[in-house]
Amino acid sequence: MRYLMTLAFLVITFASQAEQCLQSPPKSANFVSEPANNKLTRSQEASLNRLFKELSRSWVGKSSGYYCVGEEPQSAHKEYKSHQLEITFSNDESLILRAHSQAQDSDEFSQKLSSLTVYADQGFLRFDQNNAAGDIWIEQLSSTHLSVWSISRAGTVYHLINRVIKRSAGAFTITMTTYSNNRLTSYYEGHLRH
Repeated sequence: MRYLMTLAFLVITFASQAEQCLQSPPKSANFVSEPANNKLTRSQEASLNRLFKELSRSWVGKSSGYYCVGEEPQSAHKEYKSHQLEITFSNDESLILRAHSQAQDSDEFSQKLSSLTVYADQGFLRFDQNNAAGDIWIEQLSSTHLSVWSISRAGTVYHLINRVIKRSAGAFTITMTTYSNNRLTSYYEGHLRH
């Protein structure tokens, strides 16, 4: 079993590393020019409720990934990073999931703290802000798999972010892929257990 998990991790890692820096988002992400697809059905709300309850605890593991350095695809390269990771999810209010993470950089001994709140409130799924500013696009949603896209802006740069959570018994994986001004700029994947 441990061999199969290691093999699956290597296959996933190799596939993610095969992506070229500064490439365009996948064609499946072209829906983000349309109004947000975040209106939840009753079935999706029930699936999210189950997912939120299953995640609601502390998790530890490792993350690895890269960020892209360079201006042109031909000369851009990947700077790899790995972290010891701890994420605590709380689900104190129905259909609201709060995540607090702490990442310990394995090379530089620095810590990064971050947080995220997911709202499944009043029939909508939103990140960080429970209003239209937090709108996201749902790509896939079940009680074990959530894949969403969101947009954030910083001045003239906008970031298209794909977040994916896949839950299994006693473990989950989380990935985050960022495209800045429609070019791949970073990818991280975490594997955690409780």
